[in-house]
Amino acid sequence: MLSLAALVMMASFQPSQAQTQKIRISLSSRSNTNAPYYVAQARGIFRDEGLEVEFIQINPRLGAMAVLNGDVTFTTSFVSTFRGVVQGLPMKTVFILLKKGLYYLMVRPEIIKDIQELKGKKLGVTAINGGDHIIGRELLRMKGVDPNSVQAIAVGDPSLRFQAVVTGIVQAVSVPPPYDVQLQNLGLKAISGPPEIGVPSSGLFAADRVIKENPQILRRTIRALLKANRFLEANREETLRIMAQYVPQKLELAARSYDIEFKALAKDGTMTDAEIEGQMERLADKKRPLDEIRDFSFARAALKELEAGK
Repeated sequence: MLSLAALVMMASFQPSQAQTQKIRISLSSRSNTNAPYYVAQARGIFRDEGLEVEFIQINPRLGAMAVLNGDVTFTTSFVSTFRGVVQGLPMKTVFILLKKGLYYLMVRPEIIKDIQELKGKKLGVTAINGGDHIIGRELLRMKGVDPNSVQAIAVGDPSLRFQAVVTGIVQAVSVPPPYDVQLQNLGLKAISGPPEIGVPSSGLFAADRVIKENPQILRRTIRALLKANRFLEANREETLRIMAQYVPQKLELAARSYDIEFKALAKDGTMTDAEIEGQMERLADKKRPLDEIRDFSFARAALKELEAGK
């Protein structure tokens, strides 16, 4: 007959608990582009997949190193990580959330009345050659301004860029929703809108080591994100509440982001080879074989499982 202590010990090692794995996911900023991650956390989708997830905010340029060092399991920052992978980092793009991030070039109209006046001025960005910097250069170019005539200043995440332009440290910032509307409410003006061609604003990158040695954790994470995408698409009002919980904002601002940003949601979590090639040409100085920079096999397998009701 088993003792009470033995029964307690057995109960503490039930399969559902034994299979739970702790992972860390690095986010470059607290923004609406991360909504699928917030939904997966708030709705218990990660937990249902046997994952205990902790979000860590890390400068996008350091996200890849954090993954390779084992400090985090995955990073979501696309531009800097993708560029590093093309240059030879032992990592791969394994999932895409948003194929195109939306940004607006914001200025104080009493200082900058015409976009040509930005020549010789300062543009606040998260990091030099980061996603918002590259898109900011596109926003300048599409209005006929040579991007090299505007000095980029690395300021930090959207909230810091917000403060930098309000206080006059920089004369313009490239920001995603809802920061553009919040700045408009303070009297600032969008002097250039979203470009037709953008770069993915959120994805998932894993070290080759994790892909080889722990494929289950990758499969579970991607299944959770695909489920979150489906929930987000089908449950607008609940998604808005979750967005407002994770990124302090009014519901109407969350609704605007939902309606304009999630048109770019990659519902299957992948990009075509042509799209990957295009990003490689835009973001990197060299090329690398596609099989060395992307692996969407887990996303495709997880999608088949979900469609089959598994």
